Amino acid sequence: MFRDKKKKRFTPDIPPIINAPCLEFSSNREVVIEGSKGVVEYSGECIRINTADVMLSFFGRELDLKCISESALIIAGYITKVEFTA
Repeated sequence: MFRDKKKKRFTPDIPPIINAPCLEFSSNREVVIEGSKGVVEYSGECIRINTADVMLSFFGRELDLKCISESALIIAGYITKVEFTA
């Protein structure tokens, strides 16, 4: 006899975040951030980015803003730590 096997999907109980920024890392040397609302702090050791819901802080050495547009930016350098602050 054959049974009708239904696929079961695992869905975690995590609420969807609609305004979350999208981060795309290339190793620890570059990050593309989509959904930025502006640069709050900028130095070679720390770059803080404002988004709709969180503040993103990138720490490291020789950090530089490689490209900035209305809603996205690219940070290059040696990224050692990332903080998310609500």
